[in-house]
Amino acid sequence: MVCVGVLLEGEVAMKPALGPALTLRPDTTVLYAMGHAAHGDDVVKAQGALRFVDVRFPPRIFLPRAPDLAMTVVHEALFAKTEGSDGGMLRVGSTSPEVRRTANEILACEAVEGPFLKELSLRAKALELLVLALRDSFPSPEVTISVRERKRIAMVCRLLEGDYGRRWSTGQLARHVGLSEKRLQAGFRHVMGASLHAYLRSIRFKVAMTLLGNGGSVTETAYAVGFSSLSHFSKAFKDHTGMSPREWRQRSIL
Repeated sequence: MVCVGVLLEGEVAMKPALGPALTLRPDTTVLYAMGHAAHGDDVVKAQGALRFVDVRFPPRIFLPRAPDLAMTVVHEALFAKTEGSDGGMLRVGSTSPEVRRTANEILACEAVEGPFLKELSLRAKALELLVLALRDSFPSPEVTISVRERKRIAMVCRLLEGDYGRRWSTGQLARHVGLSEKRLQAGFRHVMGASLHAYLRSIRFKVAMTLLGNGGSVTETAYAVGFSSLSHFSKAFKDHTGMSPREWRQRSIL
């Protein structure tokens, strides 16, 4: 089978019967393939929020005309795999914005009325999630990053984490660390696995989730993390978390 796991919130310890254990934290995607039957445990904490999408397919489901080719495709996607004693193929990486959005849409399928439409919707979104996870796992064009550039990319990360409310442009960041915009964009994506924009948004939403969870108002939180439009913040927050800011705040308070 082939499995895609996306952890949106909480912590999950995956303990296969054979092979190494793995602890997942928020914004982690796992792509796993196994050519034979296997078993193990997913362990979660007794208390605390958990949002985890775990989709599993036999190859014939997503490539019915050529199930043998399906495992070849997955093998190529898991180019950076680790081989365990159970013969499985595993790849763990950060969750892209597209994968996060699709995972949230799968959770939202609970609101779809009617068993047929609900099942159809879940099947379509499950396949979409697999496509996105495989796409994110294929190797990107070779990019050579020097030690000097890696240090400057680390500087950019510290700038974004320390001043996430600022409206940074790529040009500003590039000038600040002494790189061209093109080298910064290519190097940042290669090293961090995400674009500058996606990385900054991720920081902002993590801070926003904390502020709202501590009882902060939606308006103050939006402005604190760099949004000038409350409606834009609310829509973007829901796309990221699957909940509106008010719903997140209310759930945290309760």
